[in-house]
Amino acid sequence: MKKKGQVTIFIIIGIVIVISILLFSLWLKPTYFSGKSASLNFEGCVQDSVEQGIQQLGKTAGSINPEFTFRHLGEKITYLCYTNKFYKTCTVQNPFIKQHFEKELTELIKEKINTCYSNSIENLRAEGYEVISGEVSYEISLELGVVRLNIDAPTNVEASQFKKFNIELSSPIYEMVMLATSLIQTESRFGETDMNYLMALYPDYLIEKKEQGEGTKIYTISNKIFGNEFKFAIRSLVFPPGFIPNQ
Repeated sequence: MKKKGQVTIFIIIGIVIVISILLFSLWLKPTYFSGKSASLNFEGCVQDSVEQGIQQLGKTAGSINPEFTFRHLGEKITYLCYTNKFYKTCTVQNPFIKQHFEKELTELIKEKINTCYSNSIENLRAEGYEVISGEVSYEISLELGVVRLNIDAPTNVEASQFKKFNIELSSPIYEMVMLATSLIQTESRFGETDMNYLMALYPDYLIEKKEQGEGTKIYTISNKIFGNEFKFAIRSLVFPPGFIPNQ
């Protein structure tokens, strides 16, 4: 009788546990979110915005509104190294291209990031969740092979609290900026660059140079895998009309 009573107690306890789980699942409707915000439909939206921003800034050497440019076929090509004198190598116009690119990219996608966040919050509310949103701030860093975003967005979804969202986007832009920096430094020192040597060092990249009549050179660095471009202008070691070097 004692053993039967123990078995009965265990059966009752089991039934209570099952009923509790069902009530918790059907009535309380718990929600689960990943630390990467995938269930908020936030990560993909942010990545698209960053990728579009990188493509846009690559055409202007990292400036939203470039001021010192060379106009070519309707495009404004940013000068990154320039001299207006003959026989002189160029002066670097922006020695901190990476930091400048990060700053401009942060500003360029600011409104889009806020929209991504707002849309994700509205979608959750439309699904019936109680959401308390916060102010969004973020930092962007270009790193080897990736663009990293550290987003601070305090958010309460029901009883769950979220604050940090770390997002990574595969991108060659860091390497392209470093390659452009190396090329500019060589131009500022010697007035010319051995592109074949650089492309041998970086086989995933194509470097194209277009000579213009007044001494300006337009460089385009392209990634063969991702298709990204980084375009800029240089005017260095220009000789006057009629001058023939080494004579």
